[in-house]
Amino acid sequence: AAGVEFVFIRVGWRGTESGLLNADKRAQEYYRGAKEAGLKIGAYFFSQAVNVLEAIDEADFALSVIQDWQLDLPLVYDWEYVSDTARTADVDRRTLTDCTKAFCRTIRQAGYEAMIYFNLNQAQNYLDLTALSAYPFWLAMYSDRMTFPHQVDFWQYSYTGRVPGIETDVDLNLWFPYEE
Repeated sequence: AAGVEFVFIRVGWRGTESGLLNADKRAQEYYRGAKEAGLKIGAYFFSQAVNVLEAIDEADFALSVIQDWQLDLPLVYDWEYVSDTARTADVDRRTLTDCTKAFCRTIRQAGYEAMIYFNLNQAQNYLDLTALSAYPFWLAMYSDRMTFPHQVDFWQYSYTGRVPGIETDVDLNLWFPYEE
């Protein structure tokens, strides 16, 4: 009723210090609620992979969480720089690009659409977007207009949005369906 048409549900994350995989304890609840509300549903995994094997493990883990779900939207790889003390602090551009490819390839091989979430800093300094162009992009850029020079499928333009019925801030996104 608030005008929301889609949602991406976090299915899990890798610990920034421990490196342990964790399932989001409320993911199944959020999935059921989104289904009941008639929303289009996607999912994401918050990665802190430091190598390709960890990225593949994360993809397999995410797939195990959503095994009974029907997704309308992609399963997203969300790797973010956390801090200089995180286990991922020294991940370089090539490694992160390889991890991103491995996660997305694993998701595609399982029959799901894969997508890559990133912010401007990652786009400029941590990812080779040309090497990742086979996958849709979801850009976090907090601005009142889109100025990114690449095609994006989703644009996260705010992290301080409000939706009736949710007591905390939410990310707000626009969807630009690409049709060939």
